[in-house]
Amino acid sequence: MTVKKALPILWKYLAIVMASCACAFVISSLAKAESLPANEQSVAATYTVTEAVWTDGARSRDVPVRVLVPATSRSADSTKKLLPVVLFSHGLGGSRMAGKLWAEHWASHGFIVVQLQHLGSDEKLWKDKAPAAAVNDMKAGMTMTNLGLRVQDVRFVLDEMERGKRSGDATFSRADLTRIGMSGHSFGAQTTLALSGQRSGAIGGQTGLDARIKSAIALSPNARNKIAMDKQFGDIRIPFMSITGSEDGAVLGDGTVYTDRKLPYAHMPSGDKYLLVFEGGDHMIFGGQAVRGVRRDSARDEEIQADVKAATLAFWQATLDGDLKAREWLAGGIKTILAANDSYEAK
Repeated sequence: MTVKKALPILWKYLAIVMASCACAFVISSLAKAESLPANEQSVAATYTVTEAVWTDGARSRDVPVRVLVPATSRSADSTKKLLPVVLFSHGLGGSRMAGKLWAEHWASHGFIVVQLQHLGSDEKLWKDKAPAAAVNDMKAGMTMTNLGLRVQDVRFVLDEMERGKRSGDATFSRADLTRIGMSGHSFGAQTTLALSGQRSGAIGGQTGLDARIKSAIALSPNARNKIAMDKQFGDIRIPFMSITGSEDGAVLGDGTVYTDRKLPYAHMPSGDKYLLVFEGGDHMIFGGQAVRGVRRDSARDEEIQADVKAATLAFWQATLDGDLKAREWLAGGIKTILAANDSYEAK
């Protein structure tokens, strides 16, 4: 029995992770070209893609990765220019293919991108399992233990990039490891929050913070614990963008409502903080993969994905590249691409 033939209620629960098998690339809407920041309208770079499994010997743990490295760029001296690095962490039940749309877009504009896969909270929770077992295993995978493992995975990948650069590994020869961005969707957004400085009593305070991360994007973030939120998120001082939608609610019946996903931003200190909310955007659309065929299509799917690409690219350009035009666009121009009922805040 395939997942898609399962009972509708189970299909609804599992649809979020089925997207990790989809690889189609969705292009940005050309109709909005004049409203996009100047760098978004430029000729994109080509890039190479490498998949590997890195082994953390200290933890006896594998970390599958997908690495995108720009091969050419818009500038004549692109081969000599050091490039910022962006990491992406998948949601519960995902894989290193998660965030593919975002990763390929960022790489095509000059960013080295590393997509991570976190064993224990990845696609193995549901793949090739009966629907009921898959749902149970998915719910069991959302634990503080797995969050801690994910944080350590990211730190290991950062360490591995540093080792690779020191040893002359061509993959990271042009990487500027002083300019690193962290991003993720759903459980990956929780991972991003932890690495950016979120405090948690359950894991002994601010133990996830990694100072090598200079800015971050959380797609479908959450505040599961509603206690002392100013303290939870008050030490997130790096530039941070939160992205959600009005239909971005519960996953696997966890009781989340979309307003919960706005809370981290609300309780972060001011200074390079951004909140983007798309009317009609559901949880799956922010995973960065094609969603056609895994749930009922929305008329806004491609529009939202194009806007997420534009907004996130401008954020990376402003915070990691120091691009003043991108920063100006984030300050106001971004509103020209949004629909009437979308909302955007900055502080």
